Amino acid sequence: MPYEKHLEGEQAINFCLNDKKQDKICLNNFRGKWKVIFFFDKNSLESPNSDIIYYSKVRDEFKDLNAELIGIGPVSEKEIDKFCAEHDINIILLSDVDYKISGEYGVILFDKEKKKKILPMTFLINKDDVISRVWNREKMYYRFSGYGGNAIDLWEQGKMWAHISIVTDYIEFFDKKKN
Repeated sequence: MPYEKHLEGEQAINFCLNDKKQDKICLNNFRGKWKVIFFFDKNSLESPNSDIIYYSKVRDEFKDLNAELIGIGPVSEKEIDKFCAEHDINIILLSDVDYKISGEYGVILFDKEKKKKILPMTFLINKDDVISRVWNREKMYYRFSGYGGNAIDLWEQGKMWAHISIVTDYIEFFDKKKN
């Protein structure tokens, strides 16, 4: 499903959402840092190839780039807490149970049964809170897919690592361009 909003170059939409401890986290808390906002669906908390796990594994790489990783999904604080404990997740995950922020960023879609789903989007927000780049991870997944059997797990892993590499490359590129 294509992403239809065009937010690159626009001021990021501010939000305040609860994390796993029910602390309110706002986008403007991270002014002066790069922000990598990624949206995930509820099924991400059930997948062994969850984007969340991959982002968490490279948290330090993003910290070295003065970037904060923030995941937003239509799940409760309790579900986030349980997932983080089970998988040793050390990035910020926020609850958007009412789909308010997901709707403002335009990442809601409806499946064939008319159920709300989240389009897996990543937004790179610069230090001045302007959206510098937007990626549709679903498009990337289809580009890398096409192999079956035992190779599926390898492809799943490779897709996410490729995405993360692209995001870090863009941060480095924009930082060099600014200097």
